[in-house]
Amino acid sequence: MILVLEKSNIPKLLEILSRKYSVINYQKNEIALSPKGYLLPPKEKLFSYSFKRKKIIDSPKLKKKLLLFGLDLIDIEAVDQLDEIMTKPKEDYFYLRKRKNTIIIGVAEHSISVPIAAGDLILEKINENEYRAISLTENGEKIVKNKFFKKEKNPEILTYPEEKNGLRGLVKDSELLAEAVAWSWSKNHPIWDRLEKICLGCGICAYVCPLCYCFSAEDELELDGSAGHRCRYWDACTLNNFSKIAGGKNFRPSLKNRYYNWFYHKFVRAYKEYGKSQCVGCGRCQKYCPAEIDIEKVLLEIIKDYKNEKSLSASIS
Repeated sequence: MILVLEKSNIPKLLEILSRKYSVINYQKNEIALSPKGYLLPPKEKLFSYSFKRKKIIDSPKLKKKLLLFGLDLIDIEAVDQLDEIMTKPKEDYFYLRKRKNTIIIGVAEHSISVPIAAGDLILEKINENEYRAISLTENGEKIVKNKFFKKEKNPEILTYPEEKNGLRGLVKDSELLAEAVAWSWSKNHPIWDRLEKICLGCGICAYVCPLCYCFSAEDELELDGSAGHRCRYWDACTLNNFSKIAGGKNFRPSLKNRYYNWFYHKFVRAYKEYGKSQCVGCGRCQKYCPAEIDIEKVLLEIIKDYKNEKSLSASIS
């Protein structure tokens, strides 16, 4: 027996779920903002403090659980990685509080092969009218008890291939990426000088990335001086002020250094710390870059030259 959900019943299911949860439907519109935007918001009030009462006030909790519906498996994989990042080496209390209050229902428009990406419930397309329901958590089990989910003995199951994604293919070999990107900087590869002339240093690649998590913190005071709020904002290592410290010293004064650091963090440092690249190949950085920098082409050029030098060295020795 297979648990299925008819495609035509999805709007009805969401209507019922919206009575209990705050539902964000990723299938309704094209959403540039990754799930990071809800779990680690662009601006987040962490806590408030009252000078008069001499008291710190925690930020209010959500009245309803957040339900993200329609995420593809790439974005769910990104959430899974972000969970790890926000847990190790130290827990981020504010992120984890939101994460524990969030339910994720993914929709796969292609056939799934193991392993299945993390999430509470995955809907896998099996034919033009039905999705197979794959529950992965207690929250998922509660949702599939809804009347719209039916058990079928022999539903029609068709195969739907996953759309080809070159960038996603590259990040699967995270060891090679780590070696090649580090090599490119040590050899002063000309690609970094070329990219410095193109990159605007705007930080959009970091903002739309589901795995970039750098932030800055500031205090905002009420006009009457009675209270204040500690807030954190998205930040990006490509921005000029990111590496500035007290006294005006900037450890990465050139855009070349800052832009390479973005690559270094994703493909070298991340591999050393977590054993994988902090990139899932969603392609948002390429799609929304105002300078039209194609990350996939950049990595391909670096890998090609790295392999050529290794082959040349091997042949000489």
